[in-house]
Parts: sequence; C-alpha cells; structure tokens
Amino acid sequence: MLLSVTLLGGGCQFTGVSEAGRERCRRLGANAGHPLAAALSYVRCLPNAEATLATEKAAEKAATARRAALEACRRRQGTITTLIESLRQAEQDLAAARSSPFRPSVAPPQPLDAGKESRYRPEDQQLDRDRYEAALGAWEQQVASQRAAWRQRRAERIAAAQGRLNRDAQALRQLQPDLFNGPTSIEFDPTALKTVSAGCDSTG
Repeated sequence: MLLSVTLLGGGCQFTGVSEAGRERCRRLGANAGHPLAAALSYVRCLPNAEATLATEKAAEKAATARRAALEACRRRQGTITTLIESLRQAEQDLAAARSSPFRPSVAPPQPLDAGKESRYRPEDQQLDRDRYEAALGAWEQQVASQRAAWRQRRAERIAAAQGRLNRDAQALRQLQPDLFNGPTSIEFDPTALKTVSAGCDSTG
C-alpha cells in the first residue's frame, strides 16, 4: 500500500511528461481497480505517455479531416446535382420558348356570304363590304399588336432561359471540368456523370 501511495504521489518522477500525459496515465491507472495495480499501470504508462498522446491527437486530427473532407464532398456534389437539374430545366424552358406558337386571342370577322349578298341591293352590298373591311382592318391591327407583345415575351423567355443555362454550365465547368463532352457542349460525359451520381461515401 505504501508503495502504491508513494508511486501515485509522485515518488517515481519522469521528466518530459506533460500534465496531459500524466492525467491520461492517472485515468488508466484508476481503471485498474486495485491500488497496487493502479500504481504499476501509472508508472508503466509514463514513459510512452507523450508518444501515445501524439498518436491519439494525430488520429483525432485525421478523423476530423476525413469528416470535413466528406462533408465538403457532399456539399460539392449536392451543388453539382442542383446545377445539373437547373441546367436541364433551362434547356426545356429554352426549347419551349423557341417553339411557342402565336395564337391570336380573337377570331377574324366572318367573310361575307356571296350568295346572301347577291340578294341585297348594290348599296347595301357596298355597306356590308365597308363594314367587313373595317372589321377586318381592326382585327389585323389588334393581331399585329398581340403579335408584337408575344414576340417581346418570347424574346424575354428565351433570354432568361439561355442566361440561366449559360450560368449553370459555367458553374458546372468550374466545379467538374470533365463533366461535359467538350468545351462548348452541354451534353454530359457518361463516365463523369456516373462518378458524380455515385456519391462521396462510395469513394471511402
């Protein structure tokens, strides 16, 4: 008992052992249970205390670095996946804008019925023709105005979709330069796309 008390009290001094190292050895000795076994465990621990601490710190640092790298990989691949989806949506929007047809909101006036008009007096026929020509002219003006507005909206939709597609493609090229088939292509390379889709965990 006296030996154990002396040892635990610092009877055997080891220079170059930090307080952190000594504390680790104390905890190790405390787990031994029996006082003599605790003292012997403490003494045996001291010579390698600093090396063991350094190894543990290195392992903890490496584990932290692996976790950080995995999290960074997941964030990066999440960004890439989001950009891929956005780019494909921009492609669809661009195609839809380019192929969108113009449809007037109003129908043209009904043409005059020649058979019916033939039964009218000449002056009444002329009056009907004048009315039809006026209605047709008004309809054409209205359609021209609608067409101009449609062209403006179509151009804006095309520009917005093209701009988003260009930004997404540029961002993807910065994150994953080999993702596309070529420097100006927006078609994905199957091998690179498969790597992205595999996820970070599969790389170990």
